[in-house]
Amino acid sequence: MKTIRKDSVLLFIPALIGVIIIVSVVLLDIQLANFQEAYFREVAEETRRNNYFLVRFCKEQLEIGNLDKLRQLFRSHGPNPVVAKIIARGKGPLVETENTPDYLAEHLRSPQVKGMFRRNQPEDVLVKYDQSLQSFMVYHSIRFQTDGQDYLLLTAAKCNSMTMLMQQTRRSMIMLTILGLLSTAVLIAYFCLLVRSPLNRLFASMSKIAAGELESPIYIPRHGLVREIALCLQSLTEQLKKQIISLRDGANEREAILDAMTEAILLVNSTGRVERCNRTACALFYSGIDPTASGAPECPAELRELIRHTDGPGIRTEEFRVRHGDKELQLLANAVSFTRNGDRYVLVSVTDLSEIRKLEAYRTEFIAAISHEMKTPLTGIIGAVDAINNGAIDHPEYKERCVQTLTLQSERLHALLQNFLTLNSLENMRRGTEKDFLPIQPQAIVRSALEVCRPAAEAAGIKLLSGECCNLEIPGDSLLLQQALNNLIINAVLHSGTDRIEVSATVTPDHQLDFAIRDYGCGIAPEHLERIFKRFYRIPNRHTRQSGNGIGLAIVKHIARYHGGSVSVVSRPGEGACFHLLIPCSM
Repeated sequence: MKTIRKDSVLLFIPALIGVIIIVSVVLLDIQLANFQEAYFREVAEETRRNNYFLVRFCKEQLEIGNLDKLRQLFRSHGPNPVVAKIIARGKGPLVETENTPDYLAEHLRSPQVKGMFRRNQPEDVLVKYDQSLQSFMVYHSIRFQTDGQDYLLLTAAKCNSMTMLMQQTRRSMIMLTILGLLSTAVLIAYFCLLVRSPLNRLFASMSKIAAGELESPIYIPRHGLVREIALCLQSLTEQLKKQIISLRDGANEREAILDAMTEAILLVNSTGRVERCNRTACALFYSGIDPTASGAPECPAELRELIRHTDGPGIRTEEFRVRHGDKELQLLANAVSFTRNGDRYVLVSVTDLSEIRKLEAYRTEFIAAISHEMKTPLTGIIGAVDAINNGAIDHPEYKERCVQTLTLQSERLHALLQNFLTLNSLENMRRGTEKDFLPIQPQAIVRSALEVCRPAAEAAGIKLLSGECCNLEIPGDSLLLQQALNNLIINAVLHSGTDRIEVSATVTPDHQLDFAIRDYGCGIAPEHLERIFKRFYRIPNRHTRQSGNGIGLAIVKHIARYHGGSVSVVSRPGEGACFHLLIPCSM
């Protein structure tokens, strides 16, 4: 209904034009009537004046009895037909106009006209439109007396020119009225069909677009001014769509950038509510659920004190710890305040320093481990060199012992450095693919590992046994896999205290190749099972023959990951241990 009331004003213009035309015609008709009345008043006065002189002339001629001259006078008439009669009381008509048109003569003899002059008045003038003649008539009667005889002069004149003028004027007025009404109807039809209806449909289309339905089609008429308006609106709508798409893409880009950031970003308003936060912040403070989807949540309790004191220019920084699940995180928060639309906001970025702190701890541990591991061979080498410098070279027995010490400790230092380099190289390697590998046979890998490790095992009094080995080919790096088996076997030789070690290679139900290294020694306590594959980790207080450097099992773990597999251990104290190196049979 509101739409109808709004666009109905368009119909007011043609309706107003129609009203103006009708009022103008009415006013013109009133003016015409006034003109007609004034004109015939003048005609009546002029008729009186003319007939006054005519009566004087008739009196003169009647006094002398010259009726012929009167007949001659009544015979002439102007452009308007005139009927005149002189009637003597008691005698009848004396003189009357000759050659009078029949329709006018009959009209004068009609009872209706005769009745107009039967009143006993000295003079009477009447102007009347006669329907039978379709013309205005001027009737005049005047009574006079001559020589004691009463006479009556009757005249009737037809106003042809005035009748024609009035008829033409009224026909023009009727035509003007009809044309005005037709014009009004045409204008109303034009506004209804070509303006009002298209505007309504265009308004309906734009209402949908204003409501957010940007893909809704815009109604475009085939012609008319509304078509030009619709085309302009369509162009504006297309530009609006492009701008909205650009803004949406920009917003999505900013959202993607925020979500890709490793720092947690939170936008906190003046009421302490979080209006925006990225994915990292959701995972860190809201258990991975976006809290802004259902409204503005409260700011995390860990940041409230920082935000409360962030009220001036500059960045405020604070470092604190947060318990996240079963982990304790070290966080660094930076907060800056700003004003938008008169409201105060605080933008907080939170960086997780846990990995950095862990890396720093690893670096410290790594340096300490290298220092510790290199200290023993370097001490032996330095001692042997000092002994040689102090004259041990002159004693064959001391010389031989110094050379043995230099050889043994140099080999130990070389092996240690080689392990460090191998571990560093494996940590930087991406997972391999089939094109990086060649077909290998598990039997050959197990056989080579046993041959390499057998001297060390026999020196320790341990038997190396080969278990079940499957006969198939898989893609892999034979050198790395052999090194992994070597490390696992040497680890059992050095730390298990067993009398025998079994090595096998079988296929699991889930199509993985399982290299199993089993010993029957002292076993491993449960608290160490999840940590023994970390670098530099060594089980303390072990009653074993030798101590390692904590790198061998870490190398095994990275070799397994490089092949897309894993390494695990199953053990109980006093029951030995079984290490499983699992490699997918197909990449």
